[in-house]
Amino acid sequence: MDDSALDEATVMPDAGDASMLDNMDDLFGDAADGLGMGTGVVLPSAPLPASLIFRVASAQRTGCCTKLVWSNTGSIAQISKDGSKIFFRTMFRDQTTSAYGLSEESQHPVNAPEGRQFVHLQFSGLGVDLAALDHHGGVHLYTVAGATGRMQLLPCDKELLKRDGTDLDAVVPYITPATNTGKKWVTQMRHPDQQATRVHHPAENRNALLHVTMNGKLALLYQNDVGVWQVVYAELEGWSTSEQLISHAAFGEGGDHLILVTHTEARRLRLYKIAITWNGSQQSRGNVQYVPTLAIGHMTMLEYVAPQHSDIARLSLLRVVSRLPDIVDESSPNATTVLAVFTHAPIPNNDLLQQQDAFSVIARWTIESTVPNLHASFTKLKASGPTPVQSAVTVLRRQSDLISGKLILTVGIQYHSTALAFGASDGTIEFRDRSTWGLVESYGDTTTVSSLPQSGFGCFPGEQISLLAHSPDGSATATAKADGKLVVKTMTLLSGWQALDDGISDNRGLVETAIVCLARQYARLCSSNISSDECLALLPPELAPKLRLFFIKQIIKIMCRYIDVSMLDQQKQQRGVLSEPLLSRAMSAQLVLGARPGSVERTFGGQFAYCFLNLRAISMAVAQSLNRESVAANRSDVLASLAGVMRWSIDMTLYIIDSIAQIKRDMQPGVSAKQAVERFVAETGNPSVHLLLCSFPRVLLRLQIISTPQYLKLVQLAIPRANSLDERQQLQGIYELARTIPFSFAAFPELIAETDNAVRSAYTEAGSSGERRMEMELAMMTEGHIPDELQPALVTLMDTILPKLCESADMGKLYFWDTYWLGIDRAVPADSAKRYDAIRKTPLNSNMRLRVCRRCGAQTEDIPQGQVRQLPPWLNHAQRQCYCQNYWWLE
Repeated sequence: MDDSALDEATVMPDAGDASMLDNMDDLFGDAADGLGMGTGVVLPSAPLPASLIFRVASAQRTGCCTKLVWSNTGSIAQISKDGSKIFFRTMFRDQTTSAYGLSEESQHPVNAPEGRQFVHLQFSGLGVDLAALDHHGGVHLYTVAGATGRMQLLPCDKELLKRDGTDLDAVVPYITPATNTGKKWVTQMRHPDQQATRVHHPAENRNALLHVTMNGKLALLYQNDVGVWQVVYAELEGWSTSEQLISHAAFGEGGDHLILVTHTEARRLRLYKIAITWNGSQQSRGNVQYVPTLAIGHMTMLEYVAPQHSDIARLSLLRVVSRLPDIVDESSPNATTVLAVFTHAPIPNNDLLQQQDAFSVIARWTIESTVPNLHASFTKLKASGPTPVQSAVTVLRRQSDLISGKLILTVGIQYHSTALAFGASDGTIEFRDRSTWGLVESYGDTTTVSSLPQSGFGCFPGEQISLLAHSPDGSATATAKADGKLVVKTMTLLSGWQALDDGISDNRGLVETAIVCLARQYARLCSSNISSDECLALLPPELAPKLRLFFIKQIIKIMCRYIDVSMLDQQKQQRGVLSEPLLSRAMSAQLVLGARPGSVERTFGGQFAYCFLNLRAISMAVAQSLNRESVAANRSDVLASLAGVMRWSIDMTLYIIDSIAQIKRDMQPGVSAKQAVERFVAETGNPSVHLLLCSFPRVLLRLQIISTPQYLKLVQLAIPRANSLDERQQLQGIYELARTIPFSFAAFPELIAETDNAVRSAYTEAGSSGERRMEMELAMMTEGHIPDELQPALVTLMDTILPKLCESADMGKLYFWDTYWLGIDRAVPADSAKRYDAIRKTPLNSNMRLRVCRRCGAQTEDIPQGQVRQLPPWLNHAQRQCYCQNYWWLE
């Protein structure tokens, strides 16, 4: 067949050709017009699965039927189908593929007490505590036991629970939407007034929650001591018939008091004002014990609450949406709002109800205070008589209902009540803006970033499900299939991550907007102590290096007030570095994004972040243990526990010196120090020079270098009085190691001091402003750049400081010194390599039970909870999180 015949054979009829329509009729047969059902016939929707209908019925019967929840720590809890257990999972990052997925079930489920079945779950605001309700109404409180995935029971009274648990303490910053000024993205972090009146437990690290029973009893559970719950009760209303029993209830903050709304079986809505007086009394040893009292005020009531345009939908969800705080600075007026969701899930066998598809109605009432108008007759009173005065009353002012063609299963109130996330039975989430209550959708705006959906992120609908929970920011959803199997899905950038500019379409602005959106999202989650892995999971593993770099830079710019302390005196430098927690959160993201594509080898960004995070963790441990006021500094067990981290610190210093010496040896004639360093960084990713030139890690190095001789003196004194043979061996081991290093310890502080002076002088001579220094430090930390202004400091380091340091050193011994165990250049150790505890820096063995960081994959020994309190203070504190600032996971 020739080319002309091929062309003729492949010709398709024109779309407007009548013969084509005839051919289509032949293809589909007689059913081509409406599938043989005649004109105007609408096909019925697919029937809803029975599990979804039962789930909606449960939500309409009582507000406490949540069986799948997502914690702010990233833990996903699910009640088993028979109610006998609570299982835990989490999103886990694969260190080889860099992709996030669902973990296996934790091997530490929570078992229901004998004869009870769990029916409802609710995590606390921080996410470390869990309240579970059984089918008899008993409340069971659990708390994280060392790592997410394992929780332990806390003693508390058992009462009927008819609402979700609520934290009484929430103070988090607010990050304004980001705007593109043409040159850079600008946003602002605003902090709430810490002195503003609010409802919270007055004692630090103590928790409280409220619940309402179906017979109208209000209970406040609170802690005087960690892990021990007490309770106080108050009566809301009396009841005499079953129609007066409460089916749904919700709390919200109202400044120095709480707003409580209840719904009864008779469709009556009541609004209360709850005030808590804590009544603290001083006890022995400075402890304060609290005996709180509850004051209840009835505000208003509505009868026969129902949707405005439907008689068949029934109440399934009830919430109180607090007014926007002052730091949000919204121009549109807002008021505390009562939100109710009514749902209709048709039963397939019911012909009457099947005529209408499933839907949900969002009803709203704003809580307003008003003064009633006087009757006209009062104007006829004598002028000399008293003027009647009407007291203000509270009213629930009905707003227009919002209709959704989906079955809404969950309502999440997000980010200072500025947005609401409605989880639907098709696995999607509808976001609504609080000020307008309209759906938040992307309009291709590349100048402003305010939320995930506005910036182009969305999720595709799937099959109908009965259980749904979403991550705290709504970026991921967990859904349970009919067989109970859990599935996690993340949002997708609908325009795609591949930046294109082919002359026809240009989506680079959309991609940049998406990156800024995720950076802002990550920053606000970190600043609120909420799991941010779900946000990182939205970034594809194959994301271009330039976009990864842009993402990290935006995070640092949003989160950190300063990253340069080079011009301060040493005391202020140290105080500023140790008290700045947000830079380490940004470095945590840089760590996991700093792997070469398709490899476990770290790039410069990954290696710099790894060193920075470990230096900070060790510096915190040293500062806590060896300061002059610490009574633990002379304890042999404390000194022995620091042996591994001090060895890591010493070897890290040797690694830095050896790396700079290698650059000096390999320098070719005519090549500048800047060119040599940047070439070395490009080839190896080694961050040694930048750890010295950047002010934050330089301060951390100085703190450890100064502390090392002090530590070794204490070790020498502690060896004879060690409590055990193991302690003595650890102390002797670190002491002997320190005696064999190829340098004098006196040379290390001088190295840091001279480098500090060289950097300060270079900045001063260049006349660098604070903003310019911020830019230079940012470029050095993230991409390994050497700014022109610091070339004199680099030359001084290479040509003066380094040769002076090496004069009395054994360079041959330094060359062969083992620093591979530091784990700097690889995210995953080689199979044959010895593995080390990420916290204590001691070898792990096969008999140890391990905790794993769900973000960076680091491992640490799982110390039994009974032994944790016996640990040295620094190690006890370090049990909470990995050095990368993320929670441990225990399978």
